[in-house]
Amino acid sequence: MLQAGVKTLLPVIFAVFAANASAAIEPPAPFTVFAASSLTNVLEEIISDYHKEYQPGLATLSVAGTGTLARQIEAGAPADVFVSADREWIDYLISKQLIEKSAATLVASNRLVLVTKSDRQLSGTLDERLVQLAQTGRIAIGDPEGVPVGRYAKAALQSLQIWTDLEPVLVPTENVRVALALVLRGEVEGAIVYATDAALVPELAVQAVFLPGLHPPISYWAVVIGNAPWTAFDFVASLHSAKTAGIWTAHGFIVP
Repeated sequence: MLQAGVKTLLPVIFAVFAANASAAIEPPAPFTVFAASSLTNVLEEIISDYHKEYQPGLATLSVAGTGTLARQIEAGAPADVFVSADREWIDYLISKQLIEKSAATLVASNRLVLVTKSDRQLSGTLDERLVQLAQTGRIAIGDPEGVPVGRYAKAALQSLQIWTDLEPVLVPTENVRVALALVLRGEVEGAIVYATDAALVPELAVQAVFLPGLHPPISYWAVVIGNAPWTAFDFVASLHSAKTAGIWTAHGFIVP
């Protein structure tokens, strides 16, 4: 177990040494961060702190669904850092030889929850509450074909053995923020989203939390893309700092 942990940390350690060596001879260079939309708020704060250390405007944040961003990177989009909402899209870019196999590092985890408008009353177990929603309307989830939160939701519903029953009323969305918006507008009865995103919308209520064993671990991975400047490596390394851990935690994420 210790040996595996050391191997996981090696890319970060090398990145720190490389960044420090380059910092001695090169001025800070701008870089672009592509990140899953569920990371918008936490990364905005982390980047703000990073700018205080170097200079304003150094990092540019671009957020969207993880699958959308991975496809853009594959097509040549100018990303220096990619923060994915699952390991699967990291592995996809590895298969395309766009990143090194050992380059990505785990930076945070999350939870999956069921949300509705705050005035909605539900009762019973998780699967019973989902069925109650399905009887009166539709339920939004991320698109399981390419959106990590949708993959986690599908896996959880399959574990509960209600995927087939609910599939006709499920509304696939491009990311978790769209799913939340559909609930707010009353276009769906509820949504399966990340706990961190649900906490940002006071008009919504968490009706249930999915047990972690119902779906694969919800993990966020960071990696440097291509010939990025040393600041990109330094930024990824900073995502593991004690100070940054406090920011992750304050936003409801679970740090490794």
